[in-house]
Amino acid sequence: LAHDLRNPLTAVSIALETLEAGLTREGQTPPLSPNLVAQLFKQARTQARSIDKMIAGLLQVARGTAAELDIQPQKVELEKLCHEVLMQLSDRARAKSLKIETDIPRDLPRTYADQERIRQVLINLLDNAIKYTPANGKIRISALHRTTQKIQFSVCDTGPGIPEENRDRIFEDRFRLERDKAKDGYGIGLCLCQRIIRAHYGQIWVDCPPTGGSCFHFTLPVYPN
Repeated sequence: LAHDLRNPLTAVSIALETLEAGLTREGQTPPLSPNLVAQLFKQARTQARSIDKMIAGLLQVARGTAAELDIQPQKVELEKLCHEVLMQLSDRARAKSLKIETDIPRDLPRTYADQERIRQVLINLLDNAIKYTPANGKIRISALHRTTQKIQFSVCDTGPGIPEENRDRIFEDRFRLERDKAKDGYGIGLCLCQRIIRAHYGQIWVDCPPTGGSCFHFTLPVYPN
């Protein structure tokens, strides 16, 4: 739960603290502009809705009701969504001096997906990549138009990788690698990712290149013209 909720909770806290500081300090120079106040309220509301949806999804995972995930597909610009998530996580990546590379074609078609659910998937995969990539390492984010109906998105890192015998099991509910059992976490993040992607009739999998690290891939449907 902490794994998924950390970033939106931080965003809500920052927005509210900024509003509180701007509204309680008379004579502040410069004061908060009406436009900035509106943006901060919007940010807090959006992230609060995201938190509510995450909790609902996590409860559904606990009940094992993958088929009942509330998916509300719409036209989604995956590149824009990815950059928003990267901005959320930028402080953590910067603290480890990680190099972030993106390779997303400008002509990548829009996807037909639930934006907030896919945001959860991106946050989870990128948060894991940052967590497991050592300082001064590299994370590569790429996308390709795999077929006329599918887009493939990939998040690769230079971390320790996933043992071959566990590459299917890491998507099981509450499964954790032996090396991670002493660390924070509940082993439900990747399980939720898989259920979200399957609810979109997509696939999610992991492989480990010969050079090391791990690459998580998932597919989503192209928005119909």
